[in-house]
Amino acid sequence: MKENYKDSTVKIIPLGGLGAIGKNIMLLEQGDDIIIIDCGIMFPRDEMPGIDYIIPDLSYVRRNKSKVKGIILTHGHEDHIGAISFLLQEVQAPIYATKLTIGLVRSRLEERPLRYEPRFVEVEPRQIEEIGPFTVEFIRVNHSIIGSVGLAIQTVAGTIIHSGDFKIDFSSVDGEVTDIYRFADYGEKGVLLLMSDSTNSEKPGFTKSEAILMDRLFEIFSESKGRVIVASFASNIQRIQQVLDTAYKFNRKVVISGLTMQKNIEIAQSLGFLDIKSDLIIPIEKASEYPNKKIVIIGTGTQGEPMSALARMAFGTHRHFVVEKGDTVIITASVIPGNERMVTNIINSLMETGANVYYDKEEEIHVSGHGSSKELKLMISVTKPKFFMPVHGEFKHLKKHAEIAESLNIKSSRIVIAKNGDVLELSKKSFKKIDRIALSEMYVDGSEVGDVAGDVIKERHLMSTEGVIFITSVISQGMALNEPDIISKGFVSSENQKIHSMIKREIEDRIRRLLIERRKREEIESLLSSYIKNYIYKITKRNPLIIVNVIEI
Repeated sequence: MKENYKDSTVKIIPLGGLGAIGKNIMLLEQGDDIIIIDCGIMFPRDEMPGIDYIIPDLSYVRRNKSKVKGIILTHGHEDHIGAISFLLQEVQAPIYATKLTIGLVRSRLEERPLRYEPRFVEVEPRQIEEIGPFTVEFIRVNHSIIGSVGLAIQTVAGTIIHSGDFKIDFSSVDGEVTDIYRFADYGEKGVLLLMSDSTNSEKPGFTKSEAILMDRLFEIFSESKGRVIVASFASNIQRIQQVLDTAYKFNRKVVISGLTMQKNIEIAQSLGFLDIKSDLIIPIEKASEYPNKKIVIIGTGTQGEPMSALARMAFGTHRHFVVEKGDTVIITASVIPGNERMVTNIINSLMETGANVYYDKEEEIHVSGHGSSKELKLMISVTKPKFFMPVHGEFKHLKKHAEIAESLNIKSSRIVIAKNGDVLELSKKSFKKIDRIALSEMYVDGSEVGDVAGDVIKERHLMSTEGVIFITSVISQGMALNEPDIISKGFVSSENQKIHSMIKREIEDRIRRLLIERRKREEIESLLSSYIKNYIYKITKRNPLIIVNVIEI
């Protein structure tokens, strides 16, 4: 350690990544110094119409920005780097990451430019960096993206291991293997705390190797008589390489659909992480010059995103392609919890067109990037931590991982299942929760960012399920000058004149009474809205959004 601290404790503060999939961010605070591990986004759920994504609440970081000595990124997935541009608006600290991760972050920052150029420190596995009072070693791990690392962090209290997202793949596509030796070496020296990826804790055994996909892709390509359309995460460079290699073997040209996919492929190729044969990829405009059996389309859409390439092809809104009978569609990813309905809708639409659709892991066209229970046991066994904290997952994943740790003789009193916002104190002798930070849900809605979108979401959800009614009335000198104007959208059919007439009569009667009572315009709007809302529910059992506008002349 570079400094001597009278207080030999470290605070661990998760601001995201616990209790849900995504929005990963962890703070380590020692004295007056903080390091931040990851800063990602979470994709919106079905009940959040119009929201682009969700980011961590960075209020605590903002209040303590002078303490931040560095930002460490474990890998380049959106749930770990997607909110980095928002973080860099709060703090100016160097970013430590591997080459591909830096490339992806730079691309992300182009979407939300900063007033300054952040300082990047490119690291490699087994590299050691002094970041403030912390000494950090970056340790190679297998995951579904190149350049993933775990961390060994030397603190005043002792060694903390952060696994990052990991699995143990002994036959990985790029030939690199999780560096169990380094984790075990720290285990022999003494690990105070292990924070380990819990995503696949409920799955037994070992996660299959990425290498098995090549044989399955070969089988599917050999059976396909038309176009092959592959949906993948844009960040899964190894998966994209497998599709490119298979297309080359079958003498098919490849078309890239989608800006994010295009940008990531360009970044990976420029950094030497993709080997693309000459003339293999053709411009999207030239695809029509080739027969269907000679075309492969690679795009996004594994999670049913409405604006993704696959969704637009499935629903006929893509500028260049529409899925048709004879096409083969491969969705090479598992479904993130909460996206099941959107994915199912796309699969049904694809099948209705007559396309052959391969999806989910049963088809062996996707392999998880997260370790299953035996890999998690191995990580715990080799690091031999005194304390344990499961991270990255829903509560059920964290709880199962805690049970795995208990089965390996870690006492329950030394295991902490934390929540986002908990302030945990770690010393050589104890690991406990000492405080809690109140966190808000931070939505990104176009150019708007903040928790105020909660009311907007409720209104959007209400309009999508119950409809909306606009009521306009003009008054002057205690009299209504005309009949109230009523416009309804998504409420009842416009042909249902009976309902509209009943509502109009009630509005006229209520306005007349309120004017007799000499109510002010603002009062009339508020009371009319409340009364009509109750009246409409009484006669229709529906609860539309009511917007009243009273114009006083």
